[in-house]
Amino acid sequence: MAHLHFKRTVYKSGGKQASAKVRYMTRETEQEPASLAERQLRYVSREGREDLRFTRSRNLPAWAQGSAHTYFRAAERYEWARGTAFEEWKLTLPQELSPRQNMDLMRDLVDTIAGDRLPITYAFHCPPTVRGTREQPHLHLLISGRQHDGIQRPLTQHFKKYNRTHPERGGAPKDPALYHYRAVKGWRVTISDVINVHLERAGCEERLHPDRLEDQEIPRRPEPKLLPSQSRAYREQGTVSETMQEVLTIRAERQQTRATEQAKAREYWAERKLVLGITDDLDIPAQLAAVCAARAQVRDQGPTRPVAQSDAEVEQEDRALGALGLEAYTQAQADAQTLWVGVQDLADAWHLARSGRESVQQTRSTAQEIWRDAQDEQRLRDVGSEAADDAWRDAVLLWAEEQGARALRDVGWEAVQEAREEGHEALDAAWQERWQRLAQAQAWPNLAQDLEALARQLDALDEEEGGTGRVRVQLWDRERDSGMGLA
Repeated sequence: MAHLHFKRTVYKSGGKQASAKVRYMTRETEQEPASLAERQLRYVSREGREDLRFTRSRNLPAWAQGSAHTYFRAAERYEWARGTAFEEWKLTLPQELSPRQNMDLMRDLVDTIAGDRLPITYAFHCPPTVRGTREQPHLHLLISGRQHDGIQRPLTQHFKKYNRTHPERGGAPKDPALYHYRAVKGWRVTISDVINVHLERAGCEERLHPDRLEDQEIPRRPEPKLLPSQSRAYREQGTVSETMQEVLTIRAERQQTRATEQAKAREYWAERKLVLGITDDLDIPAQLAAVCAARAQVRDQGPTRPVAQSDAEVEQEDRALGALGLEAYTQAQADAQTLWVGVQDLADAWHLARSGRESVQQTRSTAQEIWRDAQDEQRLRDVGSEAADDAWRDAVLLWAEEQGARALRDVGWEAVQEAREEGHEALDAAWQERWQRLAQAQAWPNLAQDLEALARQLDALDEEEGGTGRVRVQLWDRERDSGMGLA
């Protein structure tokens, strides 16, 4: 039978529970990131069971780098003293829905609770029931109240007090839906609405009622929490612990009250649909939008817990006033263990304001000086940035000029080399021609002497033969200059 089990646990700053909670939910250690299959294998070898179906983190700030360990551990360390670091919610999912339908339900629950605002890590677990005959699907959520408002803040600023006048100077704002009076009851109603929408759309007859059993006048106690070891010991060995015996007794009693519980739940949902304006012709997104709108209205109309104390604006928590505090504490124990009501006595606030006013004024003056110094530093950085840009442009121009000059030098050097080579070749040719002329010039006197000697010899021969003995041999200047010919 479908029933609502909503357990809310609040973890304060200064604790050391974040890493263990993330590791249990996601099966992933900070030092050993792994795939879902590898995580399951490690968990099976260590715990002897496999029940993780899906896990994811969303809306984490950039400095967390997608690590739930990093974010929630930082929340424990940097949230203001005794402030809420994060909350852990555990929700049962209907056994009447298929695994696929419960996955869709999980996504709509996370969208309704966190949307795109709240940092959240969630996991879908589906262990076997006590008797081992069915599965027991449920949802674990780790939620931070620090909303994402579009401003990227570093780690050292993210968890500081929100600055309404200058949001960029303060920390991330907190979601009032988590902190207003009777917020736990508001979330029980919203979660029941979302689950009932899915049950009705799936054609199931089961419905959920958000009120406690005693408020519904049903004579049955809620089941106590069973440890995984107790369930496994009963399922595998038949061991019945004291807590297990109490669970078995209550489940036997539930069979007697089941018809009454379901009749009241169906009657409640029929009236609730009229309040929400949900009709059968609306699709699931439209119905969920109506549920979210109703939750926002309760959030905006409910009184918030933080109380401003004069100029100091110091937030206090866990202060109860008389019967209201007792009622809040009782409801927190039954529904989510904690209901935060912040109220400070006016006299204490007055004395605090008087004693703290000077400190506040001094802090403001110091902050203004720091702000002015920061502004001066920013201006210096801007001037330095402009000077650096100018220097960079000048350097680029000088480099370009140097490259151009180097290119011109290279071209000129090549031209000089070519001219030098051509000059050497012309000089060699001129020297060769000159040497030829000099050799010819030196050869002409010798040739003339040889010719004269030849002429004398010819004259002598001619005289011996009875001739006149005058043989004329003449070397013309024109031919001599050209290096050839005799006359």
